[in-house]
Amino acid sequence: MTLAETQALFHAAVTRADGDRSLEIQRCFTASPELTAAERVEIYADMYLWRLVDALREDYPKLAALLGEERFYSLAEAYVHEHPSSHHDLGRIGLCLPAFLRGHPDPGRPDLADLAALEWARSEVFFEAEVDPARQDALASLPPEQFLHVRLRLAPALRVLAVEHDALALWRALEHGDPVPPPAPGIQVIAVWRGEFDVFHTALALDEATGLESAASGDPLARVCAAFGGREDAAHAAFSAITSWFDEGWVAGVESTR
Repeated sequence: MTLAETQALFHAAVTRADGDRSLEIQRCFTASPELTAAERVEIYADMYLWRLVDALREDYPKLAALLGEERFYSLAEAYVHEHPSSHHDLGRIGLCLPAFLRGHPDPGRPDLADLAALEWARSEVFFEAEVDPARQDALASLPPEQFLHVRLRLAPALRVLAVEHDALALWRALEHGDPVPPPAPGIQVIAVWRGEFDVFHTALALDEATGLESAASGDPLARVCAAFGGREDAAHAAFSAITSWFDEGWVAGVESTR
């Protein structure tokens, strides 16, 4: 067996890829007086799995706390079998966990995927690039004829996600050690962002979320403001929301579309 073939066999065994490799392991690796070759390789497989579980726990601490050690380990084991690590950075191993939970919902806690989506967004923004936020006077200094034709460049450390349950109440209870509320169905839109070294999140009204998504798509300010058209005082609502975006550091720049 060549070195490349040996390495491939060891990788498949350690990552527990599908297939029976017992004969190949017996021929390729040496047993000890206490352990067979397969048992020796299994030690490495266990160590590898535990490292992946630890990496997932770092990104999903609230999910791990909610499920408990045994259930979280079982979930992580099933997940990494379906989504093995394919990146040199173990911090990326949890990328598909929210989608995995949506595809394998827990009958008793259908909100697990939403909690995971919130935790992953918080993890992502923490490691995003840092940029200097734009100031409100970037808009105030514009000539009136240009105001509605500029676009807002949003900060990289900002995410807007829509979930199907009240993930904020569940996250808050876990954060403060309060009794965990039952799943509460209902569309909820959440903004997640980083300010210096802290990560924050808050619920958004649907029209404000639409406006933010419009801004993220590069739409001019006129179209962003149009998202608030259903409000009684649409102009005031749009002004208040966009002002708050600047205050929170969500806007990284103001750019002309002309």
